[in-house]
Amino acid sequence: MHNLHYIVVMSDTPEEAVGEAEILIMDWGNENNWRCFGGCVSEDNEVYIHDRHSRWTPEENHTIEMINEQVVGWLTPDNYSKENFDKCVSGDIESPYNWYAAKKYCEHMFQRTLLGKEDFDVLQDEFFSWHINECGVTQTYHSQQRDDSSSKRWVVFVDMHD
Repeated sequence: MHNLHYIVVMSDTPEEAVGEAEILIMDWGNENNWRCFGGCVSEDNEVYIHDRHSRWTPEENHTIEMINEQVVGWLTPDNYSKENFDKCVSGDIESPYNWYAAKKYCEHMFQRTLLGKEDFDVLQDEFFSWHINECGVTQTYHSQQRDDSSSKRWVVFVDMHD
């Protein structure tokens, strides 16, 4: 399964941003996981395309606002996991997969609780942080200071196959 995960980094160039994201998750996963980096969008909506063959590559007109809208869509759990959660709560369990889907629903709702709001700002908020195999957003720059005026936040598109 492919998931899009955003990693937000601070760097001077988009090439450095993609390289930084790659280094940060270099040890994540195993031989059954692979990833590619489609590109990134800067805090001032500069688009950089790194790999046009990635399943998720930014479009030339991609903006931070568009990314925020997409993540807001991720905040709503899928119907399958919600239905299975309801089955488990009511005792109408048909298979062990009901429990697995209910677990996914609980994890999703926990991440929403951590967020604590219904809107989203990809430059500041996190959702499924460091869960690279989930659709989510990981912040990495909070402890970094801007070295100079050329450093900016970049939202890197990670196509994660799990």
